[in-house]
Amino acid sequence: MLNRKGIEAIGLFVLVGVLLFAPGSGWSQADEATVAIPAVSLTFCPNYIADGMGFWEKEGLKVTLKSVRGIGAANAVLAGSIEFSNSSGPTVIRANARGQRLFAIASTLERPTVEIVLSKEAAQKAGVDSDSSLEKKAQALRGRKIAVDSINSVVHGYLKYFARKGGVDPEKEITISPMAPPNMLAALKKGAIDGYTMSLPWPIIPVHSGATIRLVSSPRGDLPELNPFAYNMVLTRADFCDSKPQVCEKFVAGIQHALKYMQEKPAESLEILRKTFGKMDPAVLAEAFELIRQSSSKTGKIDEYSLAQAQDFMLATEILKDSEKMTSFSSIYTNRFVK
Repeated sequence: MLNRKGIEAIGLFVLVGVLLFAPGSGWSQADEATVAIPAVSLTFCPNYIADGMGFWEKEGLKVTLKSVRGIGAANAVLAGSIEFSNSSGPTVIRANARGQRLFAIASTLERPTVEIVLSKEAAQKAGVDSDSSLEKKAQALRGRKIAVDSINSVVHGYLKYFARKGGVDPEKEITISPMAPPNMLAALKKGAIDGYTMSLPWPIIPVHSGATIRLVSSPRGDLPELNPFAYNMVLTRADFCDSKPQVCEKFVAGIQHALKYMQEKPAESLEILRKTFGKMDPAVLAEAFELIRQSSSKTGKIDEYSLAQAQDFMLATEILKDSEKMTSFSSIYTNRFVK
């Protein structure tokens, strides 16, 4: 039978256990988080690799990947329904310029991984081929119907930026059709659109099949003036990492492990990605992944100049107004969780 001191000792032990493993204490046995993925795209392959290799689990973080189309991913973070999103530098800049406190804690891509493709028929009518100058290829967009993932996304901005290189007014001389990436292929085949702009691997597919020509490709070295560019970042709410620093640290650690794995073990990384892109032509997937790998950050560290480049891009494409221009980015990102 326990005496009074024994009972008190057990009570103290139980109390300490409750405090250590209570939610929000920072010592929970398994922290949890959800990350929003804006599209089925290799842009977000560090997430697939971190999940497939169990990198987050090894850090003590249970992560759920959730598909939330386009700008809805960042909006879900702002609404508090999701902890993290994968979104572009322009997204975090535009949000903060308009009073919405998104916060970047890591970077995964250092250049736009976007390509624009045009149907062979439209290209022939415009008198362009794969060897034509970028300016002439841009002019081939005049009068065409081009699909993008969503209006005023960075992908849409890329189309507008390129069109203007050829003197084409993207607001008046191009018909924009927003749709999900898989639907772009079907629409192109039916002749409902003349081409599309999208992140890898989607533009590579119709080039391989012979249905389109490639007009421009940043991952292959076109438009070098845009590099470096904060093309994909890990975003959260401005106050989230203050309240749950251990979750942010574990999430970024998983992303960093994935970035390193991509560089050191590309073949193994490709096998993991086949689980998500298994129906895709293996040659297309391999080509796209290699371009993504070359464009990826090696460390996950955010470079402020890449944010400045992103803002200049937004101003040039009128995604951001001059009156919304940020003079400093120090309040919208941190590298404290990048080890």
